[in-house]
Amino acid sequence: MKLNELIDMLAGEIEMSRPQLDQSLDELAGLDPEDASFMDVLDQYSSQAQRMGEAAELAGFEGLHLVCAHVVANTMLMAVLPLDQRESLLVFLRAWPELIVYYLNNLSDPTTAAELVNQLRGAPLPMEEDDALKVMHMLGAMPAQVALPGEGMGQPSRPVLATAADVELTLPTDVDEIILGGFFHEAPEQARQLVNLARKMVVGEGDNSDLVAAKRVAHTLKGSGAIVGLRGLASLSHHLEDILEHFEMNAGVVSKPAADALLDAAYCVEQMIGYVAGTDNYPQQAQGVLQTVLDLANRIDRGESIDEPMIRASAPQGSVQTTAREAIREPEMESHVTTASPTAALRVSVALVDELFRVSGEVSVHSAAMETGVKLLTERARALLEQNLRVQKRLFELETLVDVRALTMMRGRSERTTEMSFDPLEMDQYSELHSTAHALIEEAADARVLARHLEEEIARLGGQQTRQQRLSGDLQHLVIGTRMAAVGVLESRLQRNVRSTCQATGKLATLVVQGGDTQIDSEALSRLAEQLMHLLRNAVDHGIESPEERRRAGKPEAGRIVLSFSRQGRQVLVRCEDDGSGLDYGAILRRAVERGMLQVGQAASDDELARLILMPGFSTRDAVSEISGRGVGLDVVRENIGAMNGSIRISSHRRNGCLIELRFAASLSTMHSLIVEVAGERFALPTSQIERAVPRGVGTFEEVGAQLVYHHDKRVHPATRLADATGLAVSEDKPLAEHDAVILRNDHQTLVVAVDRLIDSRELLVKSPGRYARHLRGVAGLSILGDGGVAVNLDLGQIFSTGRRGGSVTRNISTASVSKEKQLPRVLIVDDALSVRHSLQQLVRDAGYRTETARDGADAIETLRDFKPDLVVTDLEMPNMNGVELTAYIRGRDDLKDIPVIMVTSRSQEKHRRLAEQAGVSSYLTKPYNDDELLRMIRLAIAA
Repeated sequence: MKLNELIDMLAGEIEMSRPQLDQSLDELAGLDPEDASFMDVLDQYSSQAQRMGEAAELAGFEGLHLVCAHVVANTMLMAVLPLDQRESLLVFLRAWPELIVYYLNNLSDPTTAAELVNQLRGAPLPMEEDDALKVMHMLGAMPAQVALPGEGMGQPSRPVLATAADVELTLPTDVDEIILGGFFHEAPEQARQLVNLARKMVVGEGDNSDLVAAKRVAHTLKGSGAIVGLRGLASLSHHLEDILEHFEMNAGVVSKPAADALLDAAYCVEQMIGYVAGTDNYPQQAQGVLQTVLDLANRIDRGESIDEPMIRASAPQGSVQTTAREAIREPEMESHVTTASPTAALRVSVALVDELFRVSGEVSVHSAAMETGVKLLTERARALLEQNLRVQKRLFELETLVDVRALTMMRGRSERTTEMSFDPLEMDQYSELHSTAHALIEEAADARVLARHLEEEIARLGGQQTRQQRLSGDLQHLVIGTRMAAVGVLESRLQRNVRSTCQATGKLATLVVQGGDTQIDSEALSRLAEQLMHLLRNAVDHGIESPEERRRAGKPEAGRIVLSFSRQGRQVLVRCEDDGSGLDYGAILRRAVERGMLQVGQAASDDELARLILMPGFSTRDAVSEISGRGVGLDVVRENIGAMNGSIRISSHRRNGCLIELRFAASLSTMHSLIVEVAGERFALPTSQIERAVPRGVGTFEEVGAQLVYHHDKRVHPATRLADATGLAVSEDKPLAEHDAVILRNDHQTLVVAVDRLIDSRELLVKSPGRYARHLRGVAGLSILGDGGVAVNLDLGQIFSTGRRGGSVTRNISTASVSKEKQLPRVLIVDDALSVRHSLQQLVRDAGYRTETARDGADAIETLRDFKPDLVVTDLEMPNMNGVELTAYIRGRDDLKDIPVIMVTSRSQEKHRRLAEQAGVSSYLTKPYNDDELLRMIRLAIAA
């Protein structure tokens, strides 16, 4: 029966039922739920609506079935609503039959479906947005079901030749955005379901129900493709549905040509949807796949037999014997990822997720800033208590001195008084000095109590900050989770890639995917897809032998490739292992000699030869084919994995396969980093490429000729200064023994970098450096630290690139040493007042000088042992050693006598100036002074 006839019959049935429905509504409008006849009338009305839905479902109109089901759900409200609150429900129930009839009679008018869905959305029990979108999608597909050929007698015959227009995937410009949104929401999952069903049937683990399910999915995709205007998807799905229906009606016997066509078509449908959604490449094979499907469908139409039956889909698993050749290139079922039942989902725009992630990152940065602030407050409170103790000690000394002086004075006074006066030992006698000293001691004690209370409050604030930081971390973890995706979504593309490569090379191979539920950043996943396809093409073309060679070697004809994913902490480990012939080290060596990468007769280990295949333009093939020979492949993988701060490792045994391991961070937006300091600047090194961070004293750096090396654990590693690698000034007077070490793993080699200081290890939010700095070599991004400072995230792969020939990183001492003129001038600031020291230090540092401070002359002498300044700025009056004595000390040392000394003091008398000049002070400046004047003196003194 034609679909048009079914539609007419359905519309007629609803039209005939309308009087009975209206009569039931009239009765229900005046009946209370307690009335005996209420439930009978309600059941009669709901049963009629339910029968209409069942009739629509039998006719293949799933959208109308859902409409009727929602009407039944609203009808049940009649039992709980009072009589005076049923008006809106009665209006809805009286309107829906007419809307359905009008829709069936005007399928070509898209507004009829929208009007029907809007009625459902406005019901007393409204339809959810996602469900309404789904129903709208199904209702919109009905006209295409009617219009497609082959649905009944008198329709156009099936085409014989597939044309480019038949696989057209261009979306119409006037496509409805709501319908298109529903298509993008549902079609990818339906396509994956079709692929899984086809694979189950092909490997013999399906039954007749899988054929029915696959046919239903193909039918839905056919209608979806037609309604959004994707002719290629609608056409391929239509003919695929006919083939599936044929095997369903013939006891589920699937022949080998049909099995290949089913899987190829399912893969092609999935790639079509991915291409339209922007997540996959255009299916170049689409026209050929459609031609194969058409040929098979036309043979079925003509009643021709399909030879070489492969499996019987309804047979129990394992009951049918298949040969190795019949199992050609089909994936093993252990590669299938078991997914949990679908949960409720909410569609959110990517822009909103990105903004949420940005805000979460800012919260994390401010939380780190709060942590740093609380630590600083704790240190200041502790310093305040220590200062109070010192003040208390001085007050005790003052009190003792006052008591002694007062006792002496009173004894002398008592000798001159009469006999009636009291001896000081008989009665305490206090002066104003006594009273003031005791009051000062009491005030100091009160200040100490306040300082302790302050310390307790800061400790309480620290606990709250710790809890807030934990919540901030949880928030960031959840937000990052919105950007994570399971790698299993790539499986169909990877299986398709292996299948097409096998077809192009004439080889047989199965791909087994393990750990498909591993979660990684969606951006990293999109970058990873192409790299994995490079690896798989390389494994089939270079690793897996031909069926004849494998037979002679005693191996199964079909090779096996295992692609496994796993998480190791914050890193993802990807292993691609095949059971092929392994690397041809002889061919690699010959090609390396031909290209001048190695000398004739030069010894090279297997690991060294394996690394050569990662070099740009390297290929052992003499002829260029569609698959290989251009030297483009693994070098691209290496470059892209390096851009993700990852690494690649290759190991192979002759005739026993090859293993390639990729390691990279699971998230590209955050990075666990080691923060180090070099020449006053802070850098973040990704811990994914760090083997160990070693503090000074554990190992030793040594310069051997022009090479810097590092001795650690009875081994010697090549080393370099991170300051050299980043172009910063190298402190010539800082001994190598005062450097910390970071041991890196770079391109299968161990490299040690020397840094001034190891600071911290933490998770950092990585931000783009901006459009003007995004191409800077070695810069992966920027991170804001807790104190508000900025750390540069380094791309270690770029900074320590071994060059075109893979040589080790060396340090040329003659070029690495930075001239003294290019270093920051150093200034020593000496003052006993803490506030003055800090203000001077800030002023001089902001002017571009490197500074150190000392609290008096004696402390300055200690500082001069490790810090040789270009200038000294000192106060005149200081305890322990004043500025004149310090200047005299500096002028008395041969290594320091030429250092300029600027004295800044409040003493302006001429005798103080003469005293300073006699000691050797270069410039004399009195307080208050002008900042510009002081900086001018500093510049002139250093320049001189």
